[in-house]
Amino acid sequence: MFYRLNNRFLLKPLYSFQTLKTSTAIENSTKNKVTLINKKYDNVPYKKYFTGRAYSNQTRLEEMIVDYNQVKRAVSNQNSLIVDVREPEEIKKHGKIPNSINIPLGNVSNVLNSMSDIEFEQIYGRKKPKDNTEIIFYCMIGKRSGMAQQNTISLGYKNVKNYVGSWTDWASRNQ
Repeated sequence: MFYRLNNRFLLKPLYSFQTLKTSTAIENSTKNKVTLINKKYDNVPYKKYFTGRAYSNQTRLEEMIVDYNQVKRAVSNQNSLIVDVREPEEIKKHGKIPNSINIPLGNVSNVLNSMSDIEFEQIYGRKKPKDNTEIIFYCMIGKRSGMAQQNTISLGYKNVKNYVGSWTDWASRNQ
């Protein structure tokens, strides 16, 4: 059984405190009509849920990815940290974005979570990012940088972005 709310489908929970007559529509406090898609049961248990952006603290996808122009601006911004998560051999072979630092994917969580501020600055020549610092990850094609982004978000960093075009896009525009 499904419910539809503003073109979103919601699964019916298996537990409830109320019962829904299938011939009626529910209206929640946001005044959005919920219509029942499958009307073959007379008394269906349901539980009201709030849905939608107004009740979500999740970041939208558009706010989590960056393009070439945003990365180009970040290169000269001392408040942004650009991190290449490729292996050092890949960087030697292909190159890197200016002012970026290299933290291989397997080390990202450990470095950002466990390394002291002083040690980070000694190794990378940049201040260790705070939880609201803009951090942009990139790799060769955007896959590993996406994993690094998710790992970093799980550590509590709030302004973490993925350059989806990554090195492939950067190199093609800077030949």
